[in-house]
Amino acid sequence: MQAIIPGSVGLSNKKKRIRYTDLGKYRNVFEPDFVSSSDPFSLKGCWAERLFGNTNPIILELACGKGDYTVQLAALNPEQNFIGIDIKGDRMWHGASQAEKMNLINTAFLRIDIVRLKNYFAEDEIEEIWITFPDPQHKSKQLKKRLTNPYYLNIYQEILNSAGIVHLKTDSEGLFEYTLETVHDRGCKMVEEIKDIYAKGELSEELKIKTYYENKYLEENRPIHYLSFQFPL
Repeated sequence: MQAIIPGSVGLSNKKKRIRYTDLGKYRNVFEPDFVSSSDPFSLKGCWAERLFGNTNPIILELACGKGDYTVQLAALNPEQNFIGIDIKGDRMWHGASQAEKMNLINTAFLRIDIVRLKNYFAEDEIEEIWITFPDPQHKSKQLKKRLTNPYYLNIYQEILNSAGIVHLKTDSEGLFEYTLETVHDRGCKMVEEIKDIYAKGELSEELKIKTYYENKYLEENRPIHYLSFQFPL
């Protein structure tokens, strides 16, 4: 049995508590599910105008983790607004602090459960959705938790505009194939489909972005897959 270093567990929990507390200090972080209020969420339907002060397109990153993709997409595309979404605030802290250091005024983070997206975004409010390296939920009883299953696709379709695009980047061939089949059965239009993106050659700047987890997977020689699609009109 591995010995436990005195204070090591407490230190980890202490760091998490500090980060959760710090989140509330960032102007670009919202935690409505963790605040007691009977008032409707004031940014729903007007994120661009009221938060970002513009009418630029809004792009979401779901299950953003440390926010690597959100921050780097925002740096690449200053003419668009980006919102990273996750339920785990200690991870989100990394992205929020990085965005503030880089003075990325087109970046925000929303700490909510993804099943509640429609509570915080209006119909047709979103231009694109990125899903980067989500939990593939390999067990058959976990399929309903996959972020590309029909339940979640219904939510995405409601908040995306008519030309909206969903992007998936994953190391899981199982999730990749499952998503291809699911969107095909739904009659979606495939925008792009790349199996093993680094075997393709030249990539867009957006696909060149590497998250903490992607770097780990590449070290393990795992191929990375990508697809994007639009819902039928």
